[in-house]
Amino acid sequence: MRLMAVIAALVVLVPMAGVGIAASAQTTVADQLMQIVAHEDDDLLFMNPDIHDSIRSGMPSVTVFITAGQITGLGNTDEERARNRQRGIQDAYARMAAVPDVDPEDQEEWNRDAWTLAGKQVERYTLTAAPQVSLVFMNLRDNELGWFVVVDEFEDHTIIPEGSLVTQSYTYDHQDVVAVLTGIMQHYQPSVLRAMDPMPDNRYNPGHGDHVGAAMFAGEAATSYGVPIIEQNYRDYNISDVPVNLSGPTVTRKTTILQSYFHYDPFDPDGWESRMYYRWARGTAWAGRNADGTPQIFVVRSGAVSTYRQTPAGLWSGPLVLGGAGGPLKPAISVGLNADGRMQIFARRQSDHHLVTLAQTTPGGGWDAGWSDLGNPGTGDPEHIGVPAVAANANGRLQIFVKNGAGGVSARTQSAANGSTWGSWTNLNGGGDVQDGLTAVTNPQGRIELFASTRTRILRWYQSAPNGGYTLDNALPSMTPASPPTAALAQNGRIEVAYRRAGTADLVVTRQSAAGGAWNVSPVVIGGHAGVGDPELVTTPAGPDARILMFHRNADAGVSLATQTAPNAGYGSWSDLGGAITDYPAAVLDQSGAVVLFAVGTDGKVHLRKQTAPGADSPFGPWETLP
Repeated sequence: MRLMAVIAALVVLVPMAGVGIAASAQTTVADQLMQIVAHEDDDLLFMNPDIHDSIRSGMPSVTVFITAGQITGLGNTDEERARNRQRGIQDAYARMAAVPDVDPEDQEEWNRDAWTLAGKQVERYTLTAAPQVSLVFMNLRDNELGWFVVVDEFEDHTIIPEGSLVTQSYTYDHQDVVAVLTGIMQHYQPSVLRAMDPMPDNRYNPGHGDHVGAAMFAGEAATSYGVPIIEQNYRDYNISDVPVNLSGPTVTRKTTILQSYFHYDPFDPDGWESRMYYRWARGTAWAGRNADGTPQIFVVRSGAVSTYRQTPAGLWSGPLVLGGAGGPLKPAISVGLNADGRMQIFARRQSDHHLVTLAQTTPGGGWDAGWSDLGNPGTGDPEHIGVPAVAANANGRLQIFVKNGAGGVSARTQSAANGSTWGSWTNLNGGGDVQDGLTAVTNPQGRIELFASTRTRILRWYQSAPNGGYTLDNALPSMTPASPPTAALAQNGRIEVAYRRAGTADLVVTRQSAAGGAWNVSPVVIGGHAGVGDPELVTTPAGPDARILMFHRNADAGVSLATQTAPNAGYGSWSDLGGAITDYPAAVLDQSGAVVLFAVGTDGKVHLRKQTAPGADSPFGPWETLP
């Protein structure tokens, strides 16, 4: 693992009416989490605390290790080292499942079998006291996996770990790896697939070729599997290049689990135990509001967008699959609203690294027959563009923003309000260390302001006049951010920007002193229930009591809420709304003005909680589930 890179239904559903692209029922999958990684420890280092949280919640979990990891670990032979790495990961998973270690020198907590898939045998271990937890070892050679994705007709063979029930070494080519992984997926029917980073940001540590190979194989197997599922990718080595984003107690918990593994493969984790970052995270912009005030959400499963919409009667319609994007999409969707009330969504296409967009044909109606290709800014390495953010100019023209391949920011604007053509890409001044996940807001003066995190601060670009160009403000008061920012307007029109504080997982707010004016010198720390990722902000209906509600994913992988105590004031105490979510929540107002909170659960389904009535202090009803 540490060798460097080889290659650089609780709600009523009704049919969706007036749609323009195929509406299709989605195949039901099991409530099952699957992780596919290269080595025995990739999951512990880069996917925890997520895996631990899921196991603690009782969700079934299976982790597939493609290589034997025989290069490292204790032992004098490949076979001994491969078995010891298995023993280490077995101990770690048993501890995550709270299964006690009766015999420290044995893994008696596990049942094992030799499992035949696609003409190959793999090793499978299942926890006796927690049979919802399984581990599968394919045992291909360590440090060879990356070659499968760069060399045609490359073949490799398996290691036979000491004492294995699999007594024959098997030869694999590229298709064999995909076939076995597909067979495992068909057996377990996962609702969420977790994998490594298939395209590490080339500004930082390029990672390990086996990590990239495993991530690409996981994606191919998911495509071959053919059932729409939630896919999450995790950054690996290069998380040591970005701020600490786990709280102290979470780091302790993650480290304790790692210690169980280190007994058989000791090494310095190099700061990875204090971080966990997603690659192309879903963000918080995947919910929008139609012209009539009804909420609509957009969830990417297996590279395609599924949309759900609340009807004027309060029921939910969907899912409708908005296909035809020309290739698989990354999870982040940004929602805009045209001047004529038509919703428009923006996404990043995986296959060619272009941004694409799809618009409604009429306000609240169906969707265009196909997506429009907005291309790539072409600055720096085109492969490393981020995911889009969108805002509306004073003249109604939508404008999109994206981290470009050089780590700056590029923008593109509609040629005319409500139009289908767009101007050329332009680069905003400054940047260079911009992290993915931008946020943009139009202030009461009709000027767009854009915010981005770097590894040291929050950057701000602003229009000096409505519909105009952008000026960089690199002196915005901020603490070191450990997440993308999210912006919203307070009751008096001032902008509030919220983000994680590095090293603590607290939430921080940087705010204007007045609408359109200067910024307060000191950001305000408002705490939180730890966790990772960008917060979500939503402002209750305009009026004298309009207040911001802030949501974030907490340390138990649920959602926590804090509300401004009064218009334009600070935030009150945090309350835990529960849930078990995969990444970050989104929230919008419904037709009545009540806040609706959305999250994708670890079961791969969409869950929501809605205020019982409009108003900042109105309580939320129970969680409900969309299929």
